[in-house]
Amino acid sequence: LKTPLVELACPSPPLPRPHLAMTARLKKSRHLRGQVSNGRGRIGKHRKHPGGCGNSGGQHHHRINFDKYHPGYFGKVGM
Repeated sequence: LKTPLVELACPSPPLPRPHLAMTARLKKSRHLRGQVSNGRGRIGKHRKHPGGCGNSGGQHHHRINFDKYHPGYFGKVGM
């Protein structure tokens, strides 16, 4: 005897799929192979830390940010 298949009113949710890695041929880096600056622009080059690492430049080129968002950071000197 075969039991008839009953259509469920609300089917079970789909099972979570494992993380699928993106194939190499679809990556942007493959598309940009052979280009000179890899889509970053030639003039303002993509450098590792263009403004300096961490809190550098607080009294120099980042002074406006420090004075505006961190008043009193440098104690009795600064502003």
